[in-house]
Amino acid sequence: MNVGRSVVKAINEIESGDVESAMLHACNAIDGTASKAMASYGGSNKRFTDFLRENYIILGAMGMPGINLYDTRFPVNVKRPKAAGGLPDLSDIIYGIHRCTHGHGAELPEGFELLPDFATGSGFTTVRIEKGRIQLSDRIIFGLLATAVMAPQNAGQQTPAGYHFTLSHKLYAINDWWGRKAEFEQICHLNNTVQIVLEFGDWMA
Repeated sequence: MNVGRSVVKAINEIESGDVESAMLHACNAIDGTASKAMASYGGSNKRFTDFLRENYIILGAMGMPGINLYDTRFPVNVKRPKAAGGLPDLSDIIYGIHRCTHGHGAELPEGFELLPDFATGSGFTTVRIEKGRIQLSDRIIFGLLATAVMAPQNAGQQTPAGYHFTLSHKLYAINDWWGRKAEFEQICHLNNTVQIVLEFGDWMA
């Protein structure tokens, strides 16, 4: 899989307003990258989710800032969650709900639609959580793409000029950042210093 092509398609789709198609291409970029980074692992579920967990510093800063993604578990049902403790983390949700739904051409379950932060230019990154449901910000798409772009396994990939990421109002040209995970993690650390573990009490039953 050409990860650069998936990155371009995802950005083109979200900019045109087709968020579900953008999420599909973003998940394809993760699948393609995880298959290289986690080649010796088990099936696609474990490769996909473990790859994201190893990139929570980038994914969190870009797509879900302020939340400790390592330790937070969410009150939703996901088949065969892989997070420690047997309850779903963000990686399980992205794989079990978004990647599998879009990959199979099915309709996204009600209550899991992405919130239009990027689409409306709100300047915020929001999340809406109810028991059994979670709506992530559409900015999670850029978080997924950034984890793929920064992966060392993708060094040497290319996109056309003009494609970029934004973090804390600063632009990062994608073609300048392929494979530079360690450097970008340092930037993400500085921009996401406060991280809270969310607790859902009885909702987890």
